[in-house]
Amino acid sequence: MAVTYLLWRGRTTIAALEAGRARPYIRALNKEGALGLGDFADTLARRIEGAGNATHAALFEPVIRLGVTGLSRAGKTVFITSLVANLLNRSRMQGLLAQAEGRIEAVFLEPQPDLTVPRFDYEAHLAAMTGPHPHWPQSTSSVSELRLTFRVRPGGLLSGLRRARIVHLDIVDYPGEWLLDLSLLDVSFAEWSQRVLATLEHRDEARAYLALLGETDAAAPLDEPRAQALASAYTAYLNAARAAGLSDCTPGRFLLPGDLAGSPALTFAPLTRPARTRRGSLWRTFEQRFEAYKARVVKPFFRDH
Repeated sequence: MAVTYLLWRGRTTIAALEAGRARPYIRALNKEGALGLGDFADTLARRIEGAGNATHAALFEPVIRLGVTGLSRAGKTVFITSLVANLLNRSRMQGLLAQAEGRIEAVFLEPQPDLTVPRFDYEAHLAAMTGPHPHWPQSTSSVSELRLTFRVRPGGLLSGLRRARIVHLDIVDYPGEWLLDLSLLDVSFAEWSQRVLATLEHRDEARAYLALLGETDAAAPLDEPRAQALASAYTAYLNAARAAGLSDCTPGRFLLPGDLAGSPALTFAPLTRPARTRRGSLWRTFEQRFEAYKARVVKPFFRDH
């Protein structure tokens, strides 16, 4: 698995990036898992320095947003923690031009601007890796954010006449499982079910779910215990598929449900389409829940982040 990182300036959402309305400075995927932290930090520092030198920095405090995503166990938490630790400890950044010239006056943590997003628990993760009994930090389970602030003196001929600028770096940690749901926005429940079931036929991890599905009449009136059993069996398949290294695991919230665990929005699964789909049937109910999942869970996530 690998970590993907996106770097852009200003407030940019994933939806804008996917639609081509915003262009990230960096969108890189290291397939070997070697994060190249030094090279990445160097590129990031150049962006910070450039933002501090910009003319508008005299009037505003530029914000650079760094989005980090990847599937579970890809190393996102370790990557972010290591990056922040190196940026906070300026003695480790002697290879950076701005630091070598003494123009990075300070780097410090500040409260994040979005008070509704959990804070990335940098201190706890660092303690986990550097304490008396080092261990891997807890993995990503939801979106989190951390703000670093840099005080940078501009470079150039007139640098001595210009005061230091403030540049903010907002790091956002995204669960990669949730990003997989982008593919759901343009398909119907029938299309998704057909595509998923065609894949499940060839996977050992799906045997239990397919057996339960074979005993299910999708045209019958909704039976909530049966619906919950199907959703539970399908979730078990998704977890087994992820453990086997498979990445086409949708819906992603089934793997990391957060506060939606047990809700009707996560109580559906792919079905074999019956000849007739009456109102109140299992098929129609799952179809409605699938559309509600897209409208109330997937779209707001891509819109807001």
